[in-house]
Amino acid sequence: MKHKLALISIYSVCHFVVDFVCAIFMLGNIPFIAQSESEFVISLIIYNFFAFAFQVPLGLVLDKLKIYKYVAIIGLSLIGICYLININNPYILAIIVGIGNALFHLEGGVNIYSVSERKAFLNGLFVAPGALGIFLGTTFHNELIITYLPIILIFTSIFLLFFVQKKEEVILNLEKNMKINMKNDISKLSAFLIVALIGVSIIVRSIGGSAIVYTWKEGFILGLIYTLAVVIGKAFGGLIADKFGFIKVALISLLGSTVCLILGYNIHFFAYIGILLFNIPMSITLTLLENTLTKKIACAVGLNTFFLFIGYLVCFIDITINNNFILLGSILVAMLSIYLSYKLYLKGGNKYVEKI
Repeated sequence: MKHKLALISIYSVCHFVVDFVCAIFMLGNIPFIAQSESEFVISLIIYNFFAFAFQVPLGLVLDKLKIYKYVAIIGLSLIGICYLININNPYILAIIVGIGNALFHLEGGVNIYSVSERKAFLNGLFVAPGALGIFLGTTFHNELIITYLPIILIFTSIFLLFFVQKKEEVILNLEKNMKINMKNDISKLSAFLIVALIGVSIIVRSIGGSAIVYTWKEGFILGLIYTLAVVIGKAFGGLIADKFGFIKVALISLLGSTVCLILGYNIHFFAYIGILLFNIPMSITLTLLENTLTKKIACAVGLNTFFLFIGYLVCFIDITINNNFILLGSILVAMLSIYLSYKLYLKGGNKYVEKI
């Protein structure tokens, strides 16, 4: 239990660091290297592609070779190199930083899942700190690009990850748990449909999330409270789902978020509750992906972010539909997709989370 707690704590802290330093670099350093606004925007798209979508092919390679050690250290090293070397091409830097981010997330996601006992809580704890890292990195990128803080955090994280990898009992437990988690009776067709439906739910939730625009959410304090609500939703949504059932928690939280998020335009408190509820299904859908693709866990982790990237691209489209309609429509589609995917999941013989 002590080693498990250390593993979860270290990966969660390092997740905060990775997203924090990546946000600082992409928003603080890249603008000084890019020759134009369009070059900067393209760099951001390239970064997001390699940080999110590129996790799928990288994950397939890791699954094929069964390499889940030292990958995160390599990722952090790539990010650190970009801080230390002088490259004047923003596209190359965006690629390197993006791949570094992706490698960390893949190792962290796989190893956290290996001790999760196929439940959602630990997935949520691992993913949640990233939102805070992005917020703080985005907020303070101008102040921190000229300090040594990002470098110090990167080297500290590498040291912590070496500590995890050197603990033989931790590694043995990871390998043992991974073999147990690989048992699965879901057919290839059912797995494909489950992944597709979960993908739809993630994409539309990403689109719905982008439609939430509060003009009152200005300043550091309000933004921090809002972000902490996101973090809490991601972190403890899995705990609630493990206790009361995946499908119940996912559907009720999404339905409740719709009402609260709309009321949040006038009453701040409802916005905080709404965004907390909106983020609860994150750990549920990630865990369903992993429990479905048990022999390709790194790929499953990558698919989660791949679907987020698709939603990110869709948000570039200029849609004239009212934001509330986009939010409502996306949540309804997400609820239907999660419900259908979960039914297929249970039908495939998966009884680990069958509370309804």
